[in-house]
Amino acid sequence: MNRKIIIAFGLVAFAGVGARAEIMLPPTQLSPAMIAQSEPQKPPSSGFSEVQQGKERTFKNPWRAFLMSAVLPGAGERYAGAGLKSKVFFVSEVGLWSALISFRHLGNWRKDEYRLQAATAASADVAGKDDRYFDVLGFYDSREDYNKVAGAYDHTRVYYPDTESYFWKWESTDARIKYRDLKNDSKSYYRKANFSLGLILANHLISAADAYWSAKRFNRHVESGFSGVDLQLLPQGGWQVSLSARF
Repeated sequence: MNRKIIIAFGLVAFAGVGARAEIMLPPTQLSPAMIAQSEPQKPPSSGFSEVQQGKERTFKNPWRAFLMSAVLPGAGERYAGAGLKSKVFFVSEVGLWSALISFRHLGNWRKDEYRLQAATAASADVAGKDDRYFDVLGFYDSREDYNKVAGAYDHTRVYYPDTESYFWKWESTDARIKYRDLKNDSKSYYRKANFSLGLILANHLISAADAYWSAKRFNRHVESGFSGVDLQLLPQGGWQVSLSARF
């Protein structure tokens, strides 16, 4: 009886030791037969390594980036992976075009206002007149005053003929000053519009140059430095980790 009890305890203990040995067996110690039974065979590669290799083959054409930003500032930077600078150049482009359009409209409105002021407060015929005519209207109360001063101080000045088409006479000095202020405002807005146009051209050129060098920097970053990690399952059992870098 005692011998049977001892044998039973021995079997239980042996079974317990075997169970612990199986649980603690490291994955790297698995045999090829056990691996084949547990799961189907797969190529020894990892998805992460494939993504990194795909990135290594991705290069940006600097001249393409240059032309893209020359047409639309920020487009080349976006193509080259410089997202923040892309937004800066694009927002600048939108703001400058908005300023240009606004200044042009304000200049046109002031132009219409000073021409109306000349027609109503000086009885001037503004149709078909050049810029010089409108400049003269702001400094002389009438055509006769201008012709007298022109003959006295500068014989080369153009005289306006004594016809209804070139007649003007301001109803008051304040009306003439108001006209001149409106005309000066119009000129100021047109100058600001031209300045905005210059900034737009500069924004295109700067963005194009920056996109070119951004593509160059992107390619240098891809060609050198850390490339990726590859985690492989070996056929004979175990794992292998590979690090790759290009210089």
